[in-house]
Amino acid sequence: MLWPAAGSEVFTSDRLALPEPLSLVASHYWSVTWRREASEPFRQQVLGHPVTHLTVEAAEGGRIHGLAVPAALVHGVVTHVFSVDLPVAGRVAGLAFRPGGMAALLDVSVRDLTNRVVPAESLFGESVHQLAGEVLAEPDDPARRDVVARHLDRWLGPHVERIRSDAAYRTVREATALMRSREHVALASVAAQLHVSPRTLQRLFARYVGASPLWVLRRYRLQDAVAAIDAGEGEDLAGLAAALGFADHAHLARAFSAVVGTPPSVYRRGGASGPRTGTWPRP
Repeated sequence: MLWPAAGSEVFTSDRLALPEPLSLVASHYWSVTWRREASEPFRQQVLGHPVTHLTVEAAEGGRIHGLAVPAALVHGVVTHVFSVDLPVAGRVAGLAFRPGGMAALLDVSVRDLTNRVVPAESLFGESVHQLAGEVLAEPDDPARRDVVARHLDRWLGPHVERIRSDAAYRTVREATALMRSREHVALASVAAQLHVSPRTLQRLFARYVGASPLWVLRRYRLQDAVAAIDAGEGEDLAGLAAALGFADHAHLARAFSAVVGTPPSVYRRGGASGPRTGTWPRP
């Protein structure tokens, strides 16, 4: 990820596990707080994962993402590089759902959330205001995580058996698990291993993830490319392209430039401060 530059005064983040059975739909609790010098504007850029988030956010000036805060917000899947202009100070506590987890919990399609941040009450109802107030009142992340976990447990409780028996959600989870592996570089191999058609995956991913399965697969491979270059493994870009399923170096360069904003050769040299892999603004 790309964090604030050296002029920042404070920027901290954390990530905490969630108790069972919350992992059925969510992966972890995360948080970030920041305070920077007002004279130094900063834009956060992240190459995100194919997941949705429920957040409680507060910021100096009372607005972030174009919305009034403090508030509980829902972040849909972001298909481009996610950018946000950080206010001088703020804090965010978030719940990262598994791919498809929010759709399975609420039994709704998340397709209309793609590339959007919306007030959480539109999906979770008025009770989410209580969540926001309790989170903001707590002094530390373990306590905030416990508040989030209690609310999620209350929402999840009546639906555990329905979600566990949701074959479509299970297929989405199994597909994304396969897509994370570098051995899968084409959608056809993922569909074949799950004994479903690519068209079926397209239908399921539209409802549960808010993006196409091909986009999800390519996003994981692009994240692999960024991570490999960050780790100093990008000297042989043609070899890296082949390993990640791109037709050739040129194909990787086009896809990389379209998403990251600079060719991998320039990114490798540090010639551009492009985004790092992660999720806003989570570790």
